[in-house]
Amino acid sequence: MNTAYVYILSAISSLTLAVATDVLFFVNLGLCFCALSTATAVIVMWKKTAFMRVFGSAVIVAFGVSAAAFCIQLGLYVYGNDGASYAVGLCTGLFCISFVLCGAYCLMLARNSHKKLCIATGVLCLVPPVGAVLAVVLSYKIQRDTSVKKFVYSGYAYTYAALEAFADRTPVELIDQGGAEGPEYLPVKRIKRRLRVLKGKTATAAGKFDYATALVWYAPYKFKKAYKLMQRSADAGYAPALFNLGYFYEIGKYVKRDFKKAREYYKRAGAAGDADSALRLAIVDIKDGNAQAGLAVLNERAEYGDLYAKYDLGVCYELGLGVEKNVDKAFDLYAECANVGMFVAQSRIFAAASKDMPSSQNGDLFRRITDRKFDGAFAIMIDGLIEIKKRHAADASEKFLQAVKMRDRWEGVARCLVGALYIDCGKLPQDRRNGVEYVISAFDLWSGAKDLYAVLPKIKVK
Repeated sequence: MNTAYVYILSAISSLTLAVATDVLFFVNLGLCFCALSTATAVIVMWKKTAFMRVFGSAVIVAFGVSAAAFCIQLGLYVYGNDGASYAVGLCTGLFCISFVLCGAYCLMLARNSHKKLCIATGVLCLVPPVGAVLAVVLSYKIQRDTSVKKFVYSGYAYTYAALEAFADRTPVELIDQGGAEGPEYLPVKRIKRRLRVLKGKTATAAGKFDYATALVWYAPYKFKKAYKLMQRSADAGYAPALFNLGYFYEIGKYVKRDFKKAREYYKRAGAAGDADSALRLAIVDIKDGNAQAGLAVLNERAEYGDLYAKYDLGVCYELGLGVEKNVDKAFDLYAECANVGMFVAQSRIFAAASKDMPSSQNGDLFRRITDRKFDGAFAIMIDGLIEIKKRHAADASEKFLQAVKMRDRWEGVARCLVGALYIDCGKLPQDRRNGVEYVISAFDLWSGAKDLYAVLPKIKVK
């Protein structure tokens, strides 16, 4: 009786083990397909990123070991080997470990980019079919994302970050001569010194205006004080102050946006001798829905050689303001202004080319821009972009170094691009240190240099 009982238990145990082995085998078959998709996605992320590469390598190895174990257990199972049950169980365990490691890897990536998607992928890697789909989606997102501000990439990542920083600081907007010049970039110590000096010269209307303008540029948190000083200067009939108050009302800076009051101040500024008021009135017309009247003024001024009117016409054609959108005509106008040294036009062209270069496979806009002929340091900067597009890092850095030596307004941007190329493509540790030093040397020349430095790898410089 005891012997029969043992035989029954043994038979049940063997049957249970056989069924479990069969079930786990088919589970492993499904896990294998999920693992192949997930491993491919991890390889894409690992190749693209420069973050947690050692851990990413461990995940890839784990999936590789799991795939090898699957092949072994497949052979043992098919030929009915006694060790098949153990092999199948071991394979299942290895797959589980691989998916857990993959989930941890995705959770680590959440620190830098696509946070919600990374967390969802990391958690749902414990549900392989769903996790595999999300891993593929995440790898696609990371592969197309070129922003170092969100993530740290390999390849030309920091070069693209420098270009993106420049593009972000070059909005497409209608301008006048004063707006095109913009504030002079100064380090903190010089800003404090300038504000102290100007504060002591507010006895006159011009002095009030200069101090208010400096506050607007360098201490915008003191906007109430800046507005009051500007108002007092305008009350004294000072044309630049009247013009700036009109601009405040036009864009809604410090006051509620009011085109009617903006027109009134611009007209008063024009009557007081401000040369930009007529152009600004045309811009207000375009913004306020009376585009034809504004365009008529721009065309008339452009015919007489007003570069800022030509630039604004380019903006209208690029954005389709009152005219049919025509990007080629817009960039023809920008190029005409750029070739006579208009920095804002050069900046717009460079920003558009920079924006299109990493994001477009064909680079159609990039090609249409770079086919045009330019002069001086700006031509060298465009040539540098073309070399980056071709992935000729050494030639690109040589071009930007030429621009650095010309010591004009492009020097700061050129220094940052040289530094970024050294960091991205340098073969030696010294190359990376030199790259960081180049970016640091641009701090007093271009405001975007500090933002770029903030995302650079922490490399010690001597």
